[in-house]
Amino acid sequence: MKCSFAKVPLRGTFKEVWPYGTELYGRFIYLEKGDEKALICAFDFLGTFPFEARRWRKAVSEATGLPEKSIWYHELQVHAAPEAEALEGEYMDNVIERTLPPIKDMIARAEEFDLYACEADFGTECTFNREQYVEGLGGVTIWTGMSFDEQGRPHTEDKSIMLLQGYEPDLPVFDKPIYFDNPNDPKAYLFKFVNKKGETIGTLSRFAAHPDVGVLFEQRRHPDIDKMYHYNHDWPGYMSESFEAKYGGISVYLNGPCGDLSTKKDNTMYCTYEDSDADCQRLAKWFGGKLADAFDTEAHKVDANQIFKTDTFTIPLPMKEDIPHERMDKAYWDKRFLDAKAAVEEAIAAGEPAYKVKHLIDEKWRSMQLYHLLFYKSKYTQEELTTHIVNVDVTVMSFAGYLFVGLPGECLVDMTLWLRSEFTGVKTIPVDQVNGYFNYMATPRTLTLGGYTYWSSWVSREAIPTLKEKSYPLIKAFLEK
Repeated sequence: MKCSFAKVPLRGTFKEVWPYGTELYGRFIYLEKGDEKALICAFDFLGTFPFEARRWRKAVSEATGLPEKSIWYHELQVHAAPEAEALEGEYMDNVIERTLPPIKDMIARAEEFDLYACEADFGTECTFNREQYVEGLGGVTIWTGMSFDEQGRPHTEDKSIMLLQGYEPDLPVFDKPIYFDNPNDPKAYLFKFVNKKGETIGTLSRFAAHPDVGVLFEQRRHPDIDKMYHYNHDWPGYMSESFEAKYGGISVYLNGPCGDLSTKKDNTMYCTYEDSDADCQRLAKWFGGKLADAFDTEAHKVDANQIFKTDTFTIPLPMKEDIPHERMDKAYWDKRFLDAKAAVEEAIAAGEPAYKVKHLIDEKWRSMQLYHLLFYKSKYTQEELTTHIVNVDVTVMSFAGYLFVGLPGECLVDMTLWLRSEFTGVKTIPVDQVNGYFNYMATPRTLTLGGYTYWSSWVSREAIPTLKEKSYPLIKAFLEK
């Protein structure tokens, strides 16, 4: 078994609109055993169109001979980073040109290694589920501003941070703290690859939480918000740098499904970019310190020469019914939004129950998000709109007794818990946002509750059950071969 690592600066490859606070990188790990090869690339990007991610994978495959099924285009969903059109066309050409030489070099210099691994359970100390059902109202999402009790449990009764468009219902449930205690993903991993000279080649880490802290000022109402934006690799970038300093080599971080998970961010109001960056560093020191402490006391040597193989499965999923079957002009979307806005105002004026008003607020938010999703985030093809079917990839890698599963879009912790419960014979490590951005992969529950995941999703109620139903036998057969 052989491996190599690389870290590629991305400055100058994408359409730049902000100054740099930190560098942005692509961090790569290459694995090889006989004829089986795999390349996992983790980019400090927010979201790449799926067709551009596929084009990058195809270009790498053609230039190196690596099979496309074994190439992962993984994005950390860093919010202070380029996305969509900033990574399209000539800009993706730049990314391809920048990354091909180091990838070829990785293949040439791969070397044998020993592998050490640590699995840490962070519990609910570092992150929490940002969605909750509020009695008499419905499902709400909290981006920032949460309070934490003496045990660190997240709670709030502040209606103004529940994304209710200024609506503040008078309900008994707000007389005491509302706890956000839905399922979380506590698992963190750290792997160290050591060559035969005893030198660290690189480290691979994984956790699950939004890297949205570099733009914390967005939700803090700073009067000069437009001046605050800087490119920033967020807490995963700082954490990777800390591992490089401590262990040597190059550090790669993989982000798990975190569509409904948030870090325990600083609650400073009116914060600046500098405050946001400082909180990125605080979280990186916190998470990285916990993981490094666990590694230094509990790491064990793993047999890297166990079964090693990769595959990619393409699964068609149905679109949500309220997405048009063709590209509607702006007048259609303006009317849809104005009608939704009027419905909210009429319901409030008529004194309708809070749950009815909340449902209409959800539809108002969705009318705004759906336009953004269709025209800026995804660029669905006409065939996808006509058929209401979108093909997504599930990538799998069996390595050193672990099952790595690359998932499409922003999946929720529900997908992580399902994978771990179904494939109990191996240690399963889900990874999010692989091979292009597909927006929120809402579950039937979140489509019912409302909130941000509902507003920003394209999937129907049948989509996630279908994804599970179709992927289960494929992954099971993959493991049994």
